[in-house]
Amino acid sequence: MPKSPVNQNIQIFGAAIILRQLSAMVDEIEGVKKAEDIEAVHRMRVATRRLRSALPIFGPFLAPRRHENWRKRIRAITRALGSARDTDVQIEHLGELVSRLSPPERAGVRRLLLRMRQRRREMQKDVLKALRRLEKDNLIAEITQKLAPFEIYKNQLDSGDPALRKLADEHIQARLDEFLAFEPYVTRPECVTELHAMRIAGKHLRYTLEFFAPLFEDELKPFIKSLRQCQDLLGAIHDADVWIAYLPQFIEEERQRTIDYFGHPRPFKRLLPGLLYYRELREQERQNLYQQFVHSWGEWQGENLWENLRRRAAVDDSSPNPDSQGKAAFDQTTTQPEV
Repeated sequence: MPKSPVNQNIQIFGAAIILRQLSAMVDEIEGVKKAEDIEAVHRMRVATRRLRSALPIFGPFLAPRRHENWRKRIRAITRALGSARDTDVQIEHLGELVSRLSPPERAGVRRLLLRMRQRRREMQKDVLKALRRLEKDNLIAEITQKLAPFEIYKNQLDSGDPALRKLADEHIQARLDEFLAFEPYVTRPECVTELHAMRIAGKHLRYTLEFFAPLFEDELKPFIKSLRQCQDLLGAIHDADVWIAYLPQFIEEERQRTIDYFGHPRPFKRLLPGLLYYRELREQERQNLYQQFVHSWGEWQGENLWENLRRRAAVDDSSPNPDSQGKAAFDQTTTQPEV
């Protein structure tokens, strides 16, 4: 990324995105501490992810010596929130399921729900520790102090600056390439790790489209919608994969707990039917979700969705030089140096 000359339109545009995600993160801190609304954890986790996605795009223009360090420090928050959020979702799912089960299956799933709730209480300690570290190291104030001055010039933003479109093109194309690199695994249901990585790549692509969407009016909406559907399907598949891998371990651990407490495994027998039933349920769900994903992927391919996105994001080579126009816009507004 060039250090000089600095394009003010990119700075103003990027600072607004980063500060918006930072504000969304800060708004949820108290709710996450109280742990009364599981959506507070979800919203804060999403804000940290978006913030981490925005920093590599705009950070080099705003804080070239700091943005990578900011991103690393935010990652610790994302990780703590991620484990808590995943467990919240598991608890919510099990709570809804257990009331619908017959007594033979209910006991095992109820025990699983109990252990998940115990685990979540322990995780809250890590969440609070991460939040204390965030407040102690003054990261929020550091980012705000560095980027807030760009708010002064937000009314002078020239969103038609070709340099902005060029930046959008570069990052959209790069994220799209990363996403489509996983296409060979779409028809390979056994590739659990690769399908999960595809979900993450799709999420990064969607965030990038959402950042630059104002430059394209409403033209990116169909692509964002499809990526969200893709992400939801792959996310549900991953959740099922996690359960399928974890349940045999849980069964053995719970069996050992029973032996340790009673001196023999006989009481565990009443839990086993529900746990085996739940594993079978998740396996069937995984198959159904995977079929939906493959079907949807075929539809997107039939529509040439991804190639249409590539063409839509591409900068017209016949347009005026982006750098010269960006500098002209910069000169017309102010000669304010990088803040």
